[in-house]
Amino acid sequence: MLRKCSLTLKILLIITFININHCFELDDKDELSCKLVQDHAKMGFVIYDIGDVRKIGPDEVHRIRSKLVENGVVVIKNQTLTREDQVVLSSKLGNIIVLPPSFEGNDPEPGYPEIQRVTNYFHNGTWKGKTHCFGCYWHKDGDFQENGYMFSLLYADQVANNRSSTKFLDNCEVLGRLDKTTVQVLSRTVFAISVRDIPDFVKATEEDYLLYPNYKRYNGIYTHPGNGRRCAYVTADLVTDAGYTPDLKPIFEEVTERSVKYRHFWEQGDIVIWDNLAVMHRAGTSGGGTGPADKTPRMLYRTQSWL
Repeated sequence: MLRKCSLTLKILLIITFININHCFELDDKDELSCKLVQDHAKMGFVIYDIGDVRKIGPDEVHRIRSKLVENGVVVIKNQTLTREDQVVLSSKLGNIIVLPPSFEGNDPEPGYPEIQRVTNYFHNGTWKGKTHCFGCYWHKDGDFQENGYMFSLLYADQVANNRSSTKFLDNCEVLGRLDKTTVQVLSRTVFAISVRDIPDFVKATEEDYLLYPNYKRYNGIYTHPGNGRRCAYVTADLVTDAGYTPDLKPIFEEVTERSVKYRHFWEQGDIVIWDNLAVMHRAGTSGGGTGPADKTPRMLYRTQSWL
């Protein structure tokens, strides 16, 4: 019996080593907690042995989608994609989403309306400036859509390794960390999301706004349709069916402070895919002494598809 238990422990340790201990922030002070792989959800789960994603077939597609629904955020490393490759990959993983032209701001990717440029340089090579920051607030992509069950895929085409990051928090795991009163309030709250309130779309046209619901509603406590987990829904703009509700600000702060967070430090060739119903994300601070004034190219490209 002792020998059998010892063998089982060794196997678990080997599996843990293969998948890497994933480190998670407990708060915004960079305190870290590492979870072993046997936890049921591991934001930042690295999918190994997938090979060249340009050549994946149905089995690999199913594997990626399954791991995404299970973990919320998955990582595939060491890839080389053209813009066309990224569109094809995203289309294999789900029905790809195309945002209207005015949502692209003044930096569309020529020839690829499916792609959003998450970059610090315009397509013409001009630096966007030290005040530019795309997605520098906690949010969910596509929550203004009629169907909010979608994933985002972000590919690092050109980055200085480990100098820029994206942060994620698990909306489902955090539910068990909230005060009972907070849970009760959220269970009675319905959030109302308007495309007109999305900071990155403030310069969109009225014609494009009208393509989406005036308000998309989400219950404060909801069940994830893919994995059955119970999750907490909050938004930074604090708009509910009752209108602007500033009394909910402490709840938003409680969720963002108490949640376990995963910070992905980008390396060239990384693909990160996240489930927008399961997690929120935001641009992270740069590492290595860099900041908004850093002119080191950060060329990342995003696509979105329905789950």
